[in-house]
Amino acid sequence: MRSWKELRRDTALHLSRRLNVPWAKPDILSINVSLRCNLSCSMCTTCYSSPELSLEEIRSILDQASIWGIEVFNPLGGEPFMRNDIEDILSYAVQRGFYVSITTNGTLISKRRAQRIAQIPSDRLHFNISLDGDRESNDLIRGEGMWERAIEGYRRIREADEAAGNTHRKILANTILHAKNLHNFEEILDEQAHLGFDGVQILNLFRTGEDAPVASKSLWFQASDYTALETLSRRLAARAAESRAYRI
Repeated sequence: MRSWKELRRDTALHLSRRLNVPWAKPDILSINVSLRCNLSCSMCTTCYSSPELSLEEIRSILDQASIWGIEVFNPLGGEPFMRNDIEDILSYAVQRGFYVSITTNGTLISKRRAQRIAQIPSDRLHFNISLDGDRESNDLIRGEGMWERAIEGYRRIREADEAAGNTHRKILANTILHAKNLHNFEEILDEQAHLGFDGVQILNLFRTGEDAPVASKSLWFQASDYTALETLSRRLAARAAESRAYRI
């Protein structure tokens, strides 16, 4: 049950957003640290070359947000690990008292980078690794061999944390539900749980409609999918309601 302090905070945030008045400070700081990406996913139109904030500029924003009392920092992309200094950004954010949740495709996490990650407290830095299905459905979107590279990056984090004696670090999968993984989606989640992921955030396609990329149109749900989609949604809701280590 939420405390009175939490209820008051949540009410102030809700009213501030609905009425567009500054009755509550922001609860989360999000910064696009890079819009570059090393992949060319068929459904994505959000990655491109663009000027980036410097490390000093990001540190300044974190300093200001810390003074305001903001507690959560989300570094966004593109792919954040395109930056050579992303570990410095993550480390500084944690030093300033933030809880950090970073979303990455996982393919750029080398052993050296995993070792640097392991130096950042595991209770303060969490990961969301993008996996759009099993090996076949993921690589259909992200390119051949990308599922294996993402899993390799994930395992490197786990191994580096274990070697450093860290407590368990929360790592979720970010998984898009689409027409190509609809009929084995629960098996995909079971596979992620077996690999040691702590849960999944289920996402929809970024864009649909006639202006969406042609390559992604095969991922859209058609009328013939609706019955299966409804059945899956009910099963996922039931699974999410259960108390289990792997959370939906």
